[in-house]
Amino acid sequence: MKPTKRAQAIELRRQGITYQEIIQHLGVAKSTVWRWFKAEGLVETQPQRLTELKRIAQRKASAVVKERRIAQTQAIMGKASREIGSISRRDLWLLGLALYWAEGAKQKPHNVSVGVILVNSDPAVIRLFVRWLQDVCGVTSDRIGYEMYLHETANGEQARVYWAEELGLPIESLSRIRWKHHRPATHRTNIGDSYHGLIRVRVTRSSALNRRITGWIAGINHALGSGAAAAHLALDQEIPGSNPGSPAVLGESGEGLLQEPRRPWRVNGVLWTGDGSLPYHPWYNEILRGTPDNRAEPTS
Repeated sequence: MKPTKRAQAIELRRQGITYQEIIQHLGVAKSTVWRWFKAEGLVETQPQRLTELKRIAQRKASAVVKERRIAQTQAIMGKASREIGSISRRDLWLLGLALYWAEGAKQKPHNVSVGVILVNSDPAVIRLFVRWLQDVCGVTSDRIGYEMYLHETANGEQARVYWAEELGLPIESLSRIRWKHHRPATHRTNIGDSYHGLIRVRVTRSSALNRRITGWIAGINHALGSGAAAAHLALDQEIPGSNPGSPAVLGESGEGLLQEPRRPWRVNGVLWTGDGSLPYHPWYNEILRGTPDNRAEPTS
């Protein structure tokens, strides 16, 4: 016996066929099909093929959007990269200084003998820092030491090879590793083959250099100003102070660009004068003046 349309509709529905497909196949009204399905308990519980089709369509749309976003990102990054152009010595000076300001070890009033130290997991950051130390600060390579920090579950030899290749160093210079105790309860995501730990860069006999870096940071603070005054500061390469050797607060006539003296401010707990001179702490004075070649002498 040929099955009735109701039986056919119910069977098709149990197979996951959608309402619209069943209606078109059997040529019956949607309301009729709905009553048949309701009587069989198929209205709310039967999974619809349409839902899966929607998921497939959504995945395809998401893939298209993702590809478009990747292309846009690459275009933006490429254009932005070309905007940088060449980097001058002064550019490198300020880049490295900003990096150290954010990531480097700072001297404190209670400990004024901290050397120059920076720890990071990004090879590009370490390369920039070492280039800054050598080309700007005049630090020789024999005064730069490297130390690795790894979780005890990591592969030490693999990490050593990785950092040696990334930094262009002989693998013997990365012989020292500080192991961190692994805590299984943590939710670390930097694991597996992509985990290479941290590199700690330390400059020997560099406490004087660190004091000078503190002075540079204070100079940036002073040049940028604060509050309402900073909102009217023109950042231009033509203004005094934008070129090496030109005073940051003097115009062509020698008169100060800032007519009103500034109040003292603090950098790393050190109180600085409002006219851009050396800090009140006597032990800073000789260090920040530097040597005739404008570099601080290394001290222990």
